[in-house]
Formats: sequence, C-alpha cells, structure tokens
Amino acid sequence: MKAFYYQNDELFCEGVPIIQIAEKVGTPCYVYSQNQLLANFQAWKEAFGNHPHLICYALKANSNPLIVKLFGEQGCGADVVSGGELWLAQKMGIPSNRIIYSGVGKTDQEIAQAIHAEILALNVESMEEISVVEEIASRFGKKVRISIRINPQLDPNTHPYIATGTRESKFGIPLQYVEKACRSVCTSSHLELVGLHCHIGSMILDKTPFQESAKILMHLSEKLYSQGIALDFLDMGGGLGVDYQSMIADPKALCPQEKTMFLTPQELMSSVLPIFSKFPGRILVEPGRSLTADAGVLVTRVLFSKWGADQNFVIVDAGMNDLIRPTLYDAFHQIVPARIRRGRFAPVHVVGPLCESGDFFAYDRPLPPLRRNDFLVIMGTGAYGFVLSSNYNGRPRPPEVFVHGNTFSILRERETWKEIWKI
Repeated sequence: MKAFYYQNDELFCEGVPIIQIAEKVGTPCYVYSQNQLLANFQAWKEAFGNHPHLICYALKANSNPLIVKLFGEQGCGADVVSGGELWLAQKMGIPSNRIIYSGVGKTDQEIAQAIHAEILALNVESMEEISVVEEIASRFGKKVRISIRINPQLDPNTHPYIATGTRESKFGIPLQYVEKACRSVCTSSHLELVGLHCHIGSMILDKTPFQESAKILMHLSEKLYSQGIALDFLDMGGGLGVDYQSMIADPKALCPQEKTMFLTPQELMSSVLPIFSKFPGRILVEPGRSLTADAGVLVTRVLFSKWGADQNFVIVDAGMNDLIRPTLYDAFHQIVPARIRRGRFAPVHVVGPLCESGDFFAYDRPLPPLRRNDFLVIMGTGAYGFVLSSNYNGRPRPPEVFVHGNTFSILRERETWKEIWKI
C-alpha cells in the first residue's frame, strides 16, 4: 500500500491526515513518509537477490540528515558530489568504505577531504583530474582508491538537462580515452584502480540504455582483467525513473492521466545482472529519485482563485523557489486536494506568488472545486524538491516534516528572515 492515500475524502500520510500537519506546521511544507522510504530501499535490496552489491544513496536527491541516517542504518552507502555531502554522510554514520565521491569539478580542498576520509572510491572524470588527485595524494603520502567515470556516449532518452552520458555531456571520460586513463592510474604509486563507473542520466524509463551501459562496463572490465587488472566493483550509477502519474493510491478518481511505462528496481536488475554474471566483484548502484520521490509531498494553501479572460488561475502560497522542477524541466506532478470537495472538475492553472511568469506547478489541470485556504498537495516531491529550493523573492525555505505511523515531527523548521540575511 502506498503511504499517501484517501480515507473518507481526506488525504493521509501513513496514519496522519495531511490537514492536521498543515494546520500545525503551516504552509508551504514538505512531508515525508518513513514507511515509504524503507519500502523503496527494500525493493532495491530484494532486486539484487544474492548477487554481491552495494546500494549507494545519491544524497543530491534529498539530503535531509534524518533521511540520510535512515538509509545508512539499513546498510546503505552514499553517493556524494561535494565536500558538504561527504561531511553529512559521515556525520550521519555512513562508514567511509561505503562512500563514493562523484562530480566533474572537485576542488583541491574537496579532493584532499576525500583522501583523508579514505572513502571507497573517488570517481575521476578527466585526465587532468587524475594528475591533480595524484599530486595531492603524493603530498600527503597517501594511496587513493580510484574509479574511472566513463562517458559511454549513449542516449538515455530523457530530458537533455539530466542526460549525463551523451557525446555532448560534460560528465565522464569519453569512451575512446578510458583505457589511457586506466593506464595512467595503474602506473601511479599513489593511485589504485578499483572500479569503473557509468551514470548515464536521470528519469530513465527504458531498460535498453542501462543494458548498453552494463555491456560497456563488462567489456572494459574483461579487457582490464586480461591485462592483469582485477577490479573490485562496477558502478552503474543511478537514473531509474519513477511513475509521477501514480503517486497516490487509486488516483484515477481524482486526476486520471495517461499511464506511464516505467521500470521497477526488480525489472531493471533482472535485465542487467545476467550481463555481469562473470564479474567476480560487487555491482554498485546509486539510486536517489527512486528511493525518495514518492515518499514526499509539498503541501500548499490556496490564496486566491482568479478567473482570467482565457484561463482560470488558482494561486497558492508555494512557489518555484520551493519546488522548481515544473519550471526547470516542465516536469509533471500530480496535484490533489487534502480534502476532496465534490463537484464538477474544471481546468485551472496552479501558480505560485512569485514575480515570475514561470512560477507555476501545472497548466490546465482538472481539479475539483477549491476555496480560499483549502490545502493542495503536490505529489512526488521527495526527490529534487527541498534540495533545489531557494530564497528568491526573500522567501524563507519551507519546513520538512517526517511521518512515522500515527505521529509526525519537524525535521527542519521554517527559515526566518533573520536566518536568510543574517543581519
């Protein structure tokens, strides 16, 4: 059963009515379900069966400390992309030997931080980065575990802003230079080649790009093995898409949408694990969205309804500073009332209060009758929601609320104006 569901026309998160949270905490606010987070991790864990593996949670999706700690307690590793994320992962109890550090533009300070932390592997993404890491490692007299991030030049069939394995992408070392990069690492006394990494994008709904990526990783690992180089792991990265059309139980009655085909972790791993059958080491994955997206919602309040010449608007108190995905990616999110008021559905533009025409959540979205101060719930915001929020227009970032069974607690309070400007 999904964590968000209707009971007597009222939306619940686990055992708590959303309205109860909104009235206590205020709006806008993010709400997360612990049970859904744990169920999502379990789905990934079961997808591997007995195959040696490590699931590294991509902190970029949602870096709330309690969520990071929760996954760490389940045996999850971490995929980090900054010194701040590395610090947080360690602070929340994730062992260094379960941390992968990615990122195309690491500073010298961040590289030194990763070296001293003695993490599982540093993903290098250019020939020059290999030289820089070697120089910093030699300065400290350390030997660094290195994974080469490959740019496989594959089209993952996703939004261009989140495609990271194409020929045009800034990420990874182009396929034709990977063997040269491996030789460079292997000839250094301060670097140790332990893995290959290939993250091709995000919101991928088709298994074919993953299979092609897996074949490239396997082919290169076999070639290296024939040269006497045995790797500890092959890292598939993340990128598994989620079904943003069906984030609540039985949504058809409220907002029927065309069904999107998407992969479950089980379906994905069943399609790629046979490709890795002869690899003796571990297979790593770096899920983010598929662990957290459907575990979170953004709750907002209706401020005004405005009937225009050509379209009708519902103006809410959340803005693109709270959730930028619709503006940035033209991303779809289900929007549902916290309490259903029966009546005729009508198409409306759901927009925020900011001084931007691009401040919107949905255009021409059929919704039931709404009144001032009604609560609307924007579904599927557990990933790339709060982490992409800002203080644009002088707006404090919203609080984050954690639900466990019949109770809820505030993980992060709403920002104050003093905290924004620190005057």
